[in-house]
Amino acid sequence: MCKVHIFWDNSNIHIVGRNHVMKKFEPEEDQKLFRSYFKNLFLLAHRNRPIGSAYVVGSIPPPNSNLWDHVRRLGVTLELLERSASNKEVGVDQTLQVSMFREAAKNNGHDHTFVVLTGDGAGKKLGQGFLNDLELIKNMGFNVEVISWEHGTHKDLKGFAEDNGLFIPLEDFYYNVTFIKGKRRADESLDFSKITKLTVDEQNQ
Repeated sequence: MCKVHIFWDNSNIHIVGRNHVMKKFEPEEDQKLFRSYFKNLFLLAHRNRPIGSAYVVGSIPPPNSNLWDHVRRLGVTLELLERSASNKEVGVDQTLQVSMFREAAKNNGHDHTFVVLTGDGAGKKLGQGFLNDLELIKNMGFNVEVISWEHGTHKDLKGFAEDNGLFIPLEDFYYNVTFIKGKRRADESLDFSKITKLTVDEQNQ
């Protein structure tokens, strides 16, 4: 059975959702109350398939032990990176990329799926970035999926995923993967039928 390997850029997903997508779905709500719902994001990524590995990269400060403890309880390998003096994350892409290729090397020859939660496709012309890495992963024989907010996904990354694997726009699951602190809970009923292409294993579940 195909195992999935999940690589998740938390800040990319959260910031695009809060700063851009929320305005479309809940324009009257305060952005400061916007939260990503990790449980359903993780479920959307694995969709009840066996998990080979899972990595999420976030940043400190500010320390948020409750949040990161919850992520760890989901069974995810967590990497926390310090922010620079300009409040920018340092090394997020590189950390996930190293993890991707380690898992690819360990699982070479197996029919596994690599799932990336990010919309960042920059760096292709320099031979860098997630798009270039996913092309290499695909050429090694693995399946590839990208899960991201369509609004914030690089067009080349989206196009590659659609042509060579699967692209899942998070807008289709907005009320499942977000909540408004103190006001709206996340909808726990994920409807996987919204996904246009399902794997053979998923179709047989």
